[in-house]
Amino acid sequence: MDVVGYSDPICVSPGDKVSLMISSADPEVQVSLVRLRQGDGRPAEPVAGSLDGVYRAGPQPLRRGSYVRVPHDPRLDLGAAFSVVLWAQPTLVGADERALIGKQDGSGMGWSLSMTEDGRVRFTVTGENGADRVETSRRLREGDWHCLIATFDGPGEEISVTVLPVRPWTVASQSVISENAETAARATVTRPAPTQAPLLIAGALARDDSGEHVGSAFNGKLAAPRLFGRALTRAERTAERDRTELSAPPVPAAAWDFAGVIGTRNVLETTGNAPHGRTVQLPTRGVTGPRWDGHGNPAEDPGRYDAIHFHDDDLDDAGWNPTVEWTVDTGLPSGVYAAHVRGSRAGEDYIPIVVRPPRDRATAPVLLVAPLFSWLAYGNVRALEQYGGKGDAPSRYVLDHGLNSTYDTHTDGSGVCYSSWRRPLLNLRPGFHLPILESPHQLSADLLLVDWLHHHGHEVDIVTDADLHHEGAALLDRYQVVLSGTHAEYWSAQMLDALETYQNSGGRYMYLSGNGLYWVTGLDEEEGHTIEVRRQGAAVSAWHCAPGEGHLSTTGEPGGLWRWRGRAPQHYVGVGFSACWSTTPKATGAPYVRGPGSHDPRASWIFEGVSTDEPIGDFPNQVLSYGAAGYEVDRADPSLGTPPHALILATATEFPADHWMPATEELTNPNLRADMVFFETPSGGAVFSTGSITWCSALSYDNYANNVSTITKNVLSRFLSPDPFNPPPTP
Repeated sequence: MDVVGYSDPICVSPGDKVSLMISSADPEVQVSLVRLRQGDGRPAEPVAGSLDGVYRAGPQPLRRGSYVRVPHDPRLDLGAAFSVVLWAQPTLVGADERALIGKQDGSGMGWSLSMTEDGRVRFTVTGENGADRVETSRRLREGDWHCLIATFDGPGEEISVTVLPVRPWTVASQSVISENAETAARATVTRPAPTQAPLLIAGALARDDSGEHVGSAFNGKLAAPRLFGRALTRAERTAERDRTELSAPPVPAAAWDFAGVIGTRNVLETTGNAPHGRTVQLPTRGVTGPRWDGHGNPAEDPGRYDAIHFHDDDLDDAGWNPTVEWTVDTGLPSGVYAAHVRGSRAGEDYIPIVVRPPRDRATAPVLLVAPLFSWLAYGNVRALEQYGGKGDAPSRYVLDHGLNSTYDTHTDGSGVCYSSWRRPLLNLRPGFHLPILESPHQLSADLLLVDWLHHHGHEVDIVTDADLHHEGAALLDRYQVVLSGTHAEYWSAQMLDALETYQNSGGRYMYLSGNGLYWVTGLDEEEGHTIEVRRQGAAVSAWHCAPGEGHLSTTGEPGGLWRWRGRAPQHYVGVGFSACWSTTPKATGAPYVRGPGSHDPRASWIFEGVSTDEPIGDFPNQVLSYGAAGYEVDRADPSLGTPPHALILATATEFPADHWMPATEELTNPNLRADMVFFETPSGGAVFSTGSITWCSALSYDNYANNVSTITKNVLSRFLSPDPFNPPPTP
């Protein structure tokens, strides 16, 4: 793309500062503020303000690949004799040489342990009088743990590399290291050249036309890196693989513990003789190490989780320089905005910014919680992009740069569990259409609800999941009515707690989503811009965690569905995920048919203006082409928490069987249906749930004159009334 960018943070209040990171093929860009109220491609609304202007710009590269950086310290300059010990489990061999550990500058001075393009282990020591190098004759086996030991004993002595598989094969292999292997040669170099370079694990310094950067990213797990100030004996090397206590002799000169503080980016040095390290681009932590035996979890048994899984396509923070530092105009109304960026010669982009109300008060009676965690989970989703085969610039950018969502897998096949807003998110744009359906999705679908609210003159404040996560029920309590987005799938424990507290204190909640409150989601509290998801257990899932790796590194809690944590969506909104379209372009939704609950005096007001026998949403919409119940739908279930006094108002069941399937967790109870539900909550509150992602995409049909719009308007109007809701007497 000629112009592309991202904002940090993505949600701000008037008076806050937001940075716009922009990469442009042109030396200047024109930036202006627009308000987003429609997700169907109609023009955005220009907003005059202090952001408008021309700014200096230029191209900014994306540097993918995770690693650990330990800052330079003179104590890390090894002498004429030393040893390096590292455990390695490669998950992808090929392409080119990949770094394991080293302290080497961009010109190659220093030392390094690496894996060649065909999987052999290479140890290189480069000094002022030349370079020594040894490498194994056979390769590491993907998916197996190996203890790697490199020793250097000075000129005239030995340089060696030893590989000890954790599980030697019973049958020898000519190509793969299947038993203990050692390669040695006579050293000629006096010592590795001292350098100001950092010590890097899973990456190496490189230089190109853009300057010095870290490359050669390793794919796989590494564990227990240690440095010794002498060459280990052969007996000591053999003992390394079987060591159960890392503090036992011989004592290292430096060692780093990958099991400690895994909820942060810190990597602790344990001897006190060298600096601590930091992970870069967020490799996966809380993963099983070489001593894992099928038991424990990272919190209870960290010694079995002393590994980090690195990937060459990890990208947590693009690290671009700010093109614009903008202080949000005082008095700017809450809403969804975008920085409209245009190159001086070519290219444009819309970078979304959610402007929330001032942090100490509400400015409207209605609150829309934009599902930021779901936006991030789907951010740059290649799994669905590739179905469409579209050749537009955003799709090409995502594919060409290997950008990932939590629905994708890394280049080594492992699941992507982190997603950050500090990078371009090309499907988080006002006009984005999911290629397989040619329809709005996530942000662009949520704007259909914003459009409807604006059309009917409702004043509304907008915040995001991150705000709800941090501020809890105190944020919701300022509002008479709270609305969900259209696909509010990813929730943290703090968000669920806040919703439940709000409901129990008289709040009114309109759940206008399907497949909501589904995945356990963590927020990286250290930096605050990254979510985490661990996919495990019965669920509709794009991938599954490796055995033993189902706990979130950011929070320590078990991942998977909230349903399997005893917090099913039915407990909060009366309905939970039931079925979904089977990712085929021909799939359509279905209308709802009213049931006896719609005629109960407690809820009959919801259907004022709607005929008794009138199908609800029996017309085209902007997502999945037809039917107010569609894409992904939810059903009531008392066994999962639907309140006993909840009324099922209407149900949709006529989904095309060839293009729909029950949710995986529903296979023992395949009720392929969508339920519309209403129930009262304590202190005069109430909940209305549609149980369908496509509900909001039907709101504008026939110029907003349709029964989906009528029902939504009836509910919102009644929820805004101060009159309390009274639950029926307990039988």
